[in-house]
Amino acid sequence: MHHFAGPLLGNALLIGITGLGALACFVAAIVMIIHPGEKNKDHPKYRILRDDR
Repeated sequence: MHHFAGPLLGNALLIGITGLGALACFVAAIVMIIHPGEKNKDHPKYRILRDDR
């Protein structure tokens, strides 16, 4: 065992918090793609939602 290894509970907690943060980013990105919140139809966000793509 080397000096950089922390306690198992601390490592698991850090990995869990980081994983939840990454998951929250993916969920936020998907929600913003599906419902951009912009009312202007010329907004760049709507380019990826066109039917011809």
